[in-house]
Amino acid sequence: MGRSTLLFDEMTIGTDTTKVGTPVPPVEGTPPASQVATLPMDGLQKEEDPPRGIRLATRLSLTIAVLLASCLSLALAFATWRANEVTGERIHENLKLVPALYSSFADSEASARRQQVKSSAEQPGTRALLAEVRAGAETFHDSAQDFARDLGAEMAFFFDSRGALLARSDRAAGEESGRDFSAVAWVKRPLSDLTESSAFILDVKRKKALFLVAAAPVTQGEGRELKLNGVLAAAFPIDDARAMELGHLMSGEIAFVANLAPRGASPETAVVAATAPLRGVGFQGILASTRALEPIFGRGEPFGPLEFSSKGEGYIATALPIKSGSGEVIAALVVARSKDLELAAFRQIRRGIAWIGAFVLMASLPISSALARRISHPIEQLAAGAEAIRGGQLDIALPRARGDEVGTLARAFAAMVAELKQKAALEKWVAEVLRRPGDVTLGSRAVLAADQALPGLGVEKLFAKRYYVLSVLGEGGMGRVYRAHDRDLDEQVALKVLTRSTFGEGTQAEEVLKQETRLARMITHPNVVRVYDLGESEGSRFLTMEYVPGTTLSELLDRRGKLDLAPGLQIAKQICRGLAAVHSANVVHGDLKPRNVMVMANGVVKLMDFGVARGSRVGENKEGILAGSVQYMSPEQARGAVLDARSDLYSAGVTLYEMFTGQRPFESEDRETLLKMHLHEAPRDPRTLRPELPDVLCHAILACLAKSRVQRPATASDLERALLRVKI
Repeated sequence: MGRSTLLFDEMTIGTDTTKVGTPVPPVEGTPPASQVATLPMDGLQKEEDPPRGIRLATRLSLTIAVLLASCLSLALAFATWRANEVTGERIHENLKLVPALYSSFADSEASARRQQVKSSAEQPGTRALLAEVRAGAETFHDSAQDFARDLGAEMAFFFDSRGALLARSDRAAGEESGRDFSAVAWVKRPLSDLTESSAFILDVKRKKALFLVAAAPVTQGEGRELKLNGVLAAAFPIDDARAMELGHLMSGEIAFVANLAPRGASPETAVVAATAPLRGVGFQGILASTRALEPIFGRGEPFGPLEFSSKGEGYIATALPIKSGSGEVIAALVVARSKDLELAAFRQIRRGIAWIGAFVLMASLPISSALARRISHPIEQLAAGAEAIRGGQLDIALPRARGDEVGTLARAFAAMVAELKQKAALEKWVAEVLRRPGDVTLGSRAVLAADQALPGLGVEKLFAKRYYVLSVLGEGGMGRVYRAHDRDLDEQVALKVLTRSTFGEGTQAEEVLKQETRLARMITHPNVVRVYDLGESEGSRFLTMEYVPGTTLSELLDRRGKLDLAPGLQIAKQICRGLAAVHSANVVHGDLKPRNVMVMANGVVKLMDFGVARGSRVGENKEGILAGSVQYMSPEQARGAVLDARSDLYSAGVTLYEMFTGQRPFESEDRETLLKMHLHEAPRDPRTLRPELPDVLCHAILACLAKSRVQRPATASDLERALLRVKI
């Protein structure tokens, strides 16, 4: 679901300091106060303290004894479970290194074999032999056998300059002579590029073996007189010795599994080389049961991890495809790690835990009581401190912080006390700022022309047969806000009556309002003014919202200028929490600014009046610019682009800038100039206006003011975490 914004109106909010418990004037049908039943105070029972139980130290001592009694069995069970978990994790992590290790091994082996064959190809005797193309088949065959023996290869090949076979050491003299190998990859490259080549080949007819073949061109002359006389190649077996060598490198067991099936047929595998534990393992069934045949031999992809058993021992393995020079998968390398071998060390640890557990069980019983008393003492101090805080006393003695869990609890408790003191200071500061006489009812103001047509709407009147109007809180182009008493719920609410011209029946604004109200009702958070319902009375649309007594952040800034760091951070963090709640409901505030931030006398901050900037697409001003507060508008909002949560974070950055410096980052009396400044001009560092501001705070503010939304904090919660790092 895409983000949306709430269609509310920007309005001048009056401060109403009347307490929620203020008596409501009687309405027709309301019984006199004298007839309302009251609860006799002498009928209330005094809260009794719970009966004193076993002391914490005693309970801890008994608990330790019970826990220690079962310590040995639990330790053994945990060690067994953990050993299997760790073994599996270690094997899996080690098997992830197999592709890189094998690639390095194969490259090194191939390079060495190519160099070995190249050295033989450059010998004068080899060049002279292939220069005499009329030499007999016996001569080439004998030379091929000599080269195979000298190179330690299983077989050696001679090809002429066109790629035709002259002789091979594993066949009789003249057998297959003249066979064209020019299209074979490891022969084609020396013929065409005059460079060495190597590839894996599989003999499926005679030996059923896997080989690494290396080939080198045999040339004569230099420069322009360079002439290709033929190609010398040698095939080196991938045998059990190679498997053991690779097994030592990878600290595991190795098996080379070849595909002996004809091309196009289903894979038929057989082990052609392996370390001792994997010889004779039926990998055909293992790979088939784990559905590994198609990925390995069909698509040429690595596969794993896979698990199997051999001779009563469990293994975890991975398989890599081995391809020929033409890219055909001819075999697979299986690298396996034994779980039993890996578990050997853990079995020793388990035995050690068993003995240690038994010793601890016997040795710890006498000292459990003393340990319990040591643990319980700071907890008892914290409990006494909690009782003191409950009574309103914040200057309490706390236990000395230590490096254990009790110390962590003590530090957390101390941080909580510090937060409460900071909150109390904020409440006192706000109370001093908000101190003013009387209730702002605006009852003497002239009534708007739109309201004159609403019968029964006014101060000390009943509206919609439910809301008794107590005072006027504010007014704007889209309606007027009243403080009213909801007779059905017996609580005070903010009643916003909307103008008929904008929100008349059948208008686009009415449909948008319904949708946005549904979204707004989903937001329930202490730092967001809650929307209750949308209704209609005598043709007029109205909204009911949470009534918030207090003043706006804008009024605080007008009175005090820049804010002190402690109360400012408290307000900023609560703004972030409110925005996080709004954004979690897929809603964009769209008009965050100090005037839309309400600060209550108890220090609670609430966001209100969402969505003027974007929600009212039907409400453009006469110049065609979307309605909104230009001083706090994000660059994308100024361009009329689609908004997301990061647009609100830009507005939050402007608000924080103003809170801590007393000035907005961009100032101009001309609307167009101000829009251009938001779009293109970089803000001044807040420290140029207030040098004592912490670096972390300034960096957070400037990050919010980035022109590109991708450079701003990703979420309001991220911004709050940055503010929590600010040290006062």
